[in-house]
Amino acid sequence: MAKAKKKSKQISEYSLPERLKYLRSSRELSQSELAKLSGVSQSTIAQIESDRKDPSITTLKKIATALEVEIAILFATEDVLVFDLKTLKVKYKNPDDLHPTIYKALGKIIRYANGIGY
Repeated sequence: MAKAKKKSKQISEYSLPERLKYLRSSRELSQSELAKLSGVSQSTIAQIESDRKDPSITTLKKIATALEVEIAILFATEDVLVFDLKTLKVKYKNPDDLHPTIYKALGKIIRYANGIGY
């Protein structure tokens, strides 16, 4: 019998706990290390990641800052895209290495920002 192809999730299908755990793991941080960096207790990190605690905005800001991401990345949806600049910087050392979709999107953002005076 043929193995069923696993459908990849859309970003909006990931819960806050899944996103937090992914971001922490992708930076090779333990819950304790993230706790120290963020000033949030390890038990709070564990409770958020296991979906047993709804964190305050203040707590999420501390965690996002420690992970070096904008807080919005924790809430991104299909129509709200947020670039994780730390991951981009690690993965793509040179702009020529960017995936064409990312390169095009960043170009549009830069042209838009220039158009409104940034």
